[in-house]
Amino acid sequence: MRFTTAFFLCSFCLFSCKQEKNSISEQSNTWQLEILDSIQVDYMAQIREGTFSKGVGIIKDIMSTTLVQFDSTGKILNQKTFPQEGPGSIQFLATIYPIRNGYLGTSSFSGIYRLNKDLQLIDVLEMPFMGEARGGAYNRTNIEVWKSKIILWYPGRNGASPYQDFFYRDHPLLEVYDLEKKETRSIVRIPPTSKFSSDDYFGRPDVNFTIENDSLYLTLSNEPLVHVYALGDSVKWIRTLDFQPSEFVQIPGQKKPVTYQQEMQLNEASILAIYSDPNHLIVNYQGGIESEPFIENELKERKNFYRYPEFRNEYLKIYHPKKGWSPEVIIPKKVGFILTIESLNESFYALRDDEYIGEEQDYLTFYKLQLKRK
Repeated sequence: MRFTTAFFLCSFCLFSCKQEKNSISEQSNTWQLEILDSIQVDYMAQIREGTFSKGVGIIKDIMSTTLVQFDSTGKILNQKTFPQEGPGSIQFLATIYPIRNGYLGTSSFSGIYRLNKDLQLIDVLEMPFMGEARGGAYNRTNIEVWKSKIILWYPGRNGASPYQDFFYRDHPLLEVYDLEKKETRSIVRIPPTSKFSSDDYFGRPDVNFTIENDSLYLTLSNEPLVHVYALGDSVKWIRTLDFQPSEFVQIPGQKKPVTYQQEMQLNEASILAIYSDPNHLIVNYQGGIESEPFIENELKERKNFYRYPEFRNEYLKIYHPKKGWSPEVIIPKKVGFILTIESLNESFYALRDDEYIGEEQDYLTFYKLQLKRK
């Protein structure tokens, strides 16, 4: 009888401990990144933009107006090259954004392209002024749909350019295109918590943002902050979140403009994208490269660009409203840019960095990734 009672108590304790461990795991905000699989897409080009949503990926060739659709097995579903002039043309296509039954494509200069799910151009939503974004970073998160409105990074209102001194301090950062009224207006001023609200000069940032639960979360790439705004009839800044990275190389503020020579002395840290689901924010960023290794290894030279991952770490960090920021998740160096992250409950895809790992292929490889709680 005593043996039976002891056995029962021991079993109960083990069961309780297991349940407690499972409960802690469910509540954890510590994550690890796992490579589940890889797929090959029979297409070869330098890819600058892409996304993956609801089982379908789409990528853009940096040197042309070619779009390629593929599925989760790597099979090409559609490939279309648009003319650059005349009817049905597309010019200066930047970010690609999936919507119901199609895609939106931002343009650096003139408007918003609408395409159907088969990549047929439906129309162009013309902006009332020329855009002033020149060039562009890889695969930024800078267009979203909120209710019947498109919110996007499209600088140029009243001729203001992001290359002007104090542009980020003195001008609204985003534009709203109202699909019902066919009207546009500017929104979102930088808050006083940002270093760009001061009179000091800094390196020029890139803008990323995401929208969730009627809140807009915006980052400027070379400061480790997320600025939170409430969306409504007006857009109001609510607060700023500091995600406190372990490394984040920055050019300090100064009283004169930052020169090209200064920028070529180091590699600034950069927020690459910000994603969200109803319960989380996910920030994807690189820590940058300090001046000494940058100069010693001649990393300003184009021939050495492929070596950046040797000296630069890339991270994900996850925010939960009740649990705060997670520990950093280090992204393996062989993983290139992430197409998108729609939810922490779903897998996602990233381009493999073949140049870094030293493999020459006649196809593209994408890793299938998953964030899992520890």
